[in-house]
Amino acid sequence: MIDSLRSSGVIIGSVFDGFVTAQIPLRTMRQIANLHGVKHISLGRQLTLCNDSARFYSNVDQVHHAAGLIAPLTGRGVIVGMIDTGFDFNHINLCDENGNSRVKAVYLPCDSSGVKTTIDGDTLPGSCYETPEMIAALTTDNPHSSHGTHTTGTASGSYLPNGLYGVAPEADIVACGMPSEELNDVNLANSVRYIFDYADRVGKPCVINMSLGSNEGPNDGTSYLCKTFESLSGPGRICVLSAGNDGFAPICFHKDLMGIGDTVTTLLRNRWGGGQREGYVSMWSDGPQEHSSRVVVINRQSGEIEYASPVVGVLAEDSVFTIDSDVDADFAAFYTGTMTYASAVEHLQSSEESSVDHFHSYWIFDATSIQSGHLLGLQYMSDNQTKLSGWCTSDTYFYTFDLPGMTGGSPSGSISDLATTDSVISVGAFSSRRSYVNKDGEPQSVYLSFPTDIAYFSSYGPDERGVSRPDIVAAGNALLSSANRYDVEATQVNWVKPVEVNGTQYPYYANQGTSMSAPVVSGTIALMLQLNPTLSPSDVRTVMSATAVKDSHVMAGDSERWGYGKLDASAAVDYVMSNTLLRGDVNDDGEVTIADVLALIDIVLRSSSQADAVTLIRADVNRDCEIQIADVNCLIDLILKS
Repeated sequence: MIDSLRSSGVIIGSVFDGFVTAQIPLRTMRQIANLHGVKHISLGRQLTLCNDSARFYSNVDQVHHAAGLIAPLTGRGVIVGMIDTGFDFNHINLCDENGNSRVKAVYLPCDSSGVKTTIDGDTLPGSCYETPEMIAALTTDNPHSSHGTHTTGTASGSYLPNGLYGVAPEADIVACGMPSEELNDVNLANSVRYIFDYADRVGKPCVINMSLGSNEGPNDGTSYLCKTFESLSGPGRICVLSAGNDGFAPICFHKDLMGIGDTVTTLLRNRWGGGQREGYVSMWSDGPQEHSSRVVVINRQSGEIEYASPVVGVLAEDSVFTIDSDVDADFAAFYTGTMTYASAVEHLQSSEESSVDHFHSYWIFDATSIQSGHLLGLQYMSDNQTKLSGWCTSDTYFYTFDLPGMTGGSPSGSISDLATTDSVISVGAFSSRRSYVNKDGEPQSVYLSFPTDIAYFSSYGPDERGVSRPDIVAAGNALLSSANRYDVEATQVNWVKPVEVNGTQYPYYANQGTSMSAPVVSGTIALMLQLNPTLSPSDVRTVMSATAVKDSHVMAGDSERWGYGKLDASAAVDYVMSNTLLRGDVNDDGEVTIADVLALIDIVLRSSSQADAVTLIRADVNRDCEIQIADVNCLIDLILKS
């Protein structure tokens, strides 16, 4: 099958279980679709970008200061992978104490000036940079964003003097960056593959942070990207996803259609008000049964329909239906612009053995009202009983405008489609600061931030399988972290005092979102992997459910929004240590024997400063945060009693 694709001009990127990422020449799309063995072609989806206070509220500082431990945990020996946009690869916050970048590898799927990378015989698009010299010569992947520099600084920043460093300051960093418009699921899948392959090559555990998401998709864990996470994650391979920033917005739609004659109408509202409607509505049936729809314009006073387009359902292959004000005079009486419709039966892989078919319709619109008092809406109907589930773009709402008979949306179910698989850790956000001081010394308030309460924007479930999301919540409104020196579009209003080192100024700024809370969790998982490099996503979920903080806000709030509760890094690390490190197993061979006594004596005699943090923790047998002859006596006692 792969050979047939290649011989037809397809450039294979990565091969996964049952599907591939690839570049297909547009002129050969139909030919490829008709090849034996090709069940479905899915185009790449556009994705959206969804630490002082973070360390404090998540008890990270306790781990760094070795509270209850003989040595601090800092992520050493662990890889933190970052897939994002707007990296400053040599920012001082991403450098070691000698000023050398801690970024060990870079993959740029949209850049060809580096070295081609091949995984299992397949060459990925773009190129990579894996030597210190190559990385030192890099500037940025995107001169129009600072997002990736901020999230990486939160997860694993290491510049200590200003206090704005990250959770895992000694972890190795692997960065995958691209322009914002190239943040799609194909590039994301290839980036995940690259990072885990690099981790395999160097033999280290790895956590990947993805502070991005999409409202498109079936939201049931069956999308190709969810299957990518599922196939590549496992022991020592963890993916972390931000939940999304639509927790205040009615962007999720559910309605049961009972069959012939049953119709549901929803109205579209611009988030910012005004007459423009721009974005998409993605609607799914709960099976292959067709639903139909049409565009309507409704009089706001009377509730009467004053314009209705033709009803559209299943379209001929490769066709779309378009309403254009330049052509449709009736539509042009109310709106200028276009409404474009497409539909398909999506074949979604529910397991290795079977797939589930869902009818999927899609409206893309860019229309502006020219008559006040009229509302743009969509009507859906079906000849068969079906459950409709839909999502719209973040700047458009399903709304009723208080008109009878209309159906609106809900923020419940606003969780990103990417976060609806059990193979990832999904992260929401709570507020951690009310204000900060910008670089000009002026106080800046944080919008609707009530410290320690849920962030108003934090998306939540349940997903379409009924599983409540997110898994965990961390500080994310607002966090201070590093900014991209090469960001030419930064307003700098929210930038704070920069750091100057050897004549170079390195900026920092405030940002908010589940994009900011996800790397707090990713950094914490790096600390956990330092203790136990074989933790799986299920193990991490177990740790977080057992250790999350359930304070008054969590207990009094909506359990769907809080997940297990608030991240507690110190408790998580303690849990992993207690359930992973066999007491007295100093040499880490899985047994407690005289060999451990000899290893411990060697540590006592040689000076503990020569041992790494995890070895020191193993050597502190009596847990008094000192390594001395008392630990030897304690270990001998353990052996004799056993």
